[in-house]
Amino acid sequence: MSNDDVKLSRLVLSLGLISCFATGLMVWVFVITEAPISAAQQRKNTAALSQVLPAFDNQPTKEAVTLGGVTFYAARKGGQITGFAGETITTKGYAGEVNVLAGLKPDGTITTVLVTKQSETPGLGTVVAERVREKTLSGILAGKKETGLPPNPILDQFNGMKAEAGQTPWAVKKDGGSLDAITGATITSRAVGGAVFTIAEAFAQNKEQLLKENK
Repeated sequence: MSNDDVKLSRLVLSLGLISCFATGLMVWVFVITEAPISAAQQRKNTAALSQVLPAFDNQPTKEAVTLGGVTFYAARKGGQITGFAGETITTKGYAGEVNVLAGLKPDGTITTVLVTKQSETPGLGTVVAERVREKTLSGILAGKKETGLPPNPILDQFNGMKAEAGQTPWAVKKDGGSLDAITGATITSRAVGGAVFTIAEAFAQNKEQLLKENK
């Protein structure tokens, strides 16, 4: 075997050992971080659900059911259903996926809408998706403390709305519908409106099953 062959063999062996070490390290990191990441995600999901659901004493995330592309979580207090949350993901956002979570009364009426994950354009699409409390000088000087979710006129317009099974999808005014949209962020507005409708319609289509499964 020539010196070149020996050097090549050593190089291949070294690269193999490095590769094995790197793979082992990645597996080790995954194992030790999997539980904390899962726990953090669980806390985040519970926090989001607590913002759209009425008071509950069960564990909605452990009783989730997916129907019509929507994951539903039931809120119960003393064994009685007090409301539901529906979660879906739309890929029709300007920058890709938008995760939407909506609270519903047992009759399907929407109570609250949240966008839990998005990558929309700052200052445009984010205006549709985010709930940010604006601080005013007068409020700061008065020491006023506001509680509850910060308002968002686009997300709040769904409050009190209800879908029927087979109903024509809701649309923004630009498309002949009744939903408001943010100028310059029509795509994001359409995506959020479509996702909320998907949740509301899926609930209407599966209302009896959802109520029955959670008795």
